[in-house]
Amino acid sequence: MLNVFLMKVLIVLGIVTFLAIWIKYMRLSRMRKAAPEMPAPFRPLALVTVVFDRVFIIVSLGFAILFLLRGYPDMFLPFSCHLDLPLQLIGLALSFAGIHLSWWAIASFGEFNEPRCAHLKQGHKIIKTGIYHYIRHPQYASKMLAYLGFFLFFKDFLFMLIFLSSVPLFHFQAKSEEKLLSQVFGEEYRSYQATSGMFLPLIHSRQMK
Repeated sequence: MLNVFLMKVLIVLGIVTFLAIWIKYMRLSRMRKAAPEMPAPFRPLALVTVVFDRVFIIVSLGFAILFLLRGYPDMFLPFSCHLDLPLQLIGLALSFAGIHLSWWAIASFGEFNEPRCAHLKQGHKIIKTGIYHYIRHPQYASKMLAYLGFFLFFKDFLFMLIFLSSVPLFHFQAKSEEKLLSQVFGEEYRSYQATSGMFLPLIHSRQMK
């Protein structure tokens, strides 16, 4: 098991990193206005996705603050399990991979970031650079990585429940967004779909060329 003091240091580092990412996200999202005349994804599903995301942030920050104040989660949460050090280290790696992926996605998407329900911005175009060269929905992928990583790191099934809930929710939301983008950008977006993965990079076999 990781030393509790070390876990607290990592939690503080994670909170500071999250705040830096959030500030960058909000600044970029304000650079370009939404285009209200453009179609939007299925609104009820988009709203559920946004609410789910906000609830996860609140739960994670609350969990982190409780941990910083009271120590190991076994002391105050009924969902805890016992995991050994290697699994906690894997969880730490997944969490930081999710944070890094989220930062990369925000930087790659730039001024087209949208903090509310997914709306197309004025002059919107398909982003194919950065992480978007490999996967079409890196923000959703980063969150699922983080949920799974938090489960292994904190050893609490609450994050496993969040992870299992997020997989179908993000899948259907991504499908809704892709339907919209295909409607707006037509063949250009369908060609992009053929050369990129939804949440994981496509593995192209050179032998098949």
